[in-house]
Amino acid sequence: MSKIGILLIIGTLLIMFGGAYIFSKPTEVPAINGYEYFWGDGCPHCKIVADFMETWSGKDKINIKKLEVWNNTKNAALMAERAKVCNVKRTEMGVPFMVTPDGKCLTGDQPIIEHFKQLAI
Repeated sequence: MSKIGILLIIGTLLIMFGGAYIFSKPTEVPAINGYEYFWGDGCPHCKIVADFMETWSGKDKINIKKLEVWNNTKNAALMAERAKVCNVKRTEMGVPFMVTPDGKCLTGDQPIIEHFKQLAI
């Protein structure tokens, strides 16, 4: 096979795989109604957030969809999808994890709690 033929095959493969990668990767978190809060049953950091939410005066004024991920593979897959869009590496992904209504992703108990404390409700 000639060098031109090999280059054409390589170029075609690069275009095919590059296009598939670009078009299969979401570019932003889909709009959600309220918050998506991902937590794990038995997670001590999730307990800190839960304890805060019990006493926070704004808890009844916002919509929070709570999704347990350690025992629910469907919720875990959704969290992985959201984390990927937010450029959170799979090795750095964990709970608690939250997506705000405007598509911002927060990881860890303190960033999530601080976010709620700063809301003007």
